[in-house]
Amino acid sequence: MRRMIVLIATFLMLLLALPSYAASWRTSCGVDIGSIKRSGSTYIFRTSKNHCTGGIFNQRAEITTPDISISSKRTYVFSTTLEMRSKSKEPFIVFQVQDGRYGCSPPLSVRWGSSGALSFDSDYTKGKGMAGCVENRGLRNARYRGPSLKRDGTPYKFQATVQFDGEGGFDVSITVNGKKSIGGKYSPPEDRQFVRAKRYYFKHGVYSRRVFEYELKSTGMGLSR
Repeated sequence: MRRMIVLIATFLMLLLALPSYAASWRTSCGVDIGSIKRSGSTYIFRTSKNHCTGGIFNQRAEITTPDISISSKRTYVFSTTLEMRSKSKEPFIVFQVQDGRYGCSPPLSVRWGSSGALSFDSDYTKGKGMAGCVENRGLRNARYRGPSLKRDGTPYKFQATVQFDGEGGFDVSITVNGKKSIGGKYSPPEDRQFVRAKRYYFKHGVYSRRVFEYELKSTGMGLSR
């Protein structure tokens, strides 16, 4: 009897320790054969042509989550250890909060720049493709205060905390190796000429304007709330 009680108590402790949310990631749009490989919570991304339609970005190897309700007032934490290997300094997007728009930058993209710094891309959209994009300077002007990110396989602990307010806006904070490195806020446009998001979802991988050779290893990847 005592052993049974101990086993039940252990099981309950393990259950409580599990993340309260686990996303079902899938490949975004499709990729070249072998460009995305998974082993448990580890993903390896390699060069692929962009299989999505439209846009000016020619290289994409990304995974995506199911939709998140726009009225969801919740905080999501995406965490992983990134190891990038490439001789190229081509900038690329490593993480996104998307709403399914075409042409413009999404509400949030985290860009790994050629200098080794992270920055945000963010636009408002009028729903007219690239002709209807207006830059969200609030996020684009955010200053990076983290380490210079190398592309020699050096591991970096990356965490994105996204706090949705249930009204279409969110706060975002990015930490690298446990230190807050860049952050900001996305507020939906009040002007009715702009299109407001009806859904959100997350994306992770490598998305770049030009094709370049690389290998990005994402280890221990998880999304919790």
